[in-house]
Amino acid sequence: MWLRVDTMDQAIWASGTAPADLKDWTYRAAQAVAADNLALGRDVIADCVNDWPSTRERWREVARQVGSKIFWLEVVCSDPVEHRLRVETRTSDIPGMLMPDWNAVLAREYAPWDRDHTTIKTAHRTLAEWVTVALSALA
Repeated sequence: MWLRVDTMDQAIWASGTAPADLKDWTYRAAQAVAADNLALGRDVIADCVNDWPSTRERWREVARQVGSKIFWLEVVCSDPVEHRLRVETRTSDIPGMLMPDWNAVLAREYAPWDRDHTTIKTAHRTLAEWVTVALSALA
């Protein structure tokens, strides 16, 4: 099961009643849905920025509660020029979703990882290449 936090964020914002800053609302909803699906024996991929230790810890607690394994993949573009180009030229397939600009990306706080994880560096690789690397890391 694929839990895409951006899709969930946009659905909440589309209600017209949600604030611009959803804080951890969507993450908590996604974690509850993940727990339900893990309990049913499904694999879950949480597609999210996951920028704070507190959200990472909640994902780990979800896995622990249902007795599932958790694997961490951090996907980064290690080339700042390529990263900026990707940010400035991307489009969204989520209706109504406004993508952050380069300044918003730079302003976002991102806490370093304090647990075992695999970093997937996407710079100068095709999507197919880094998906292969990610799948190999999970194998």
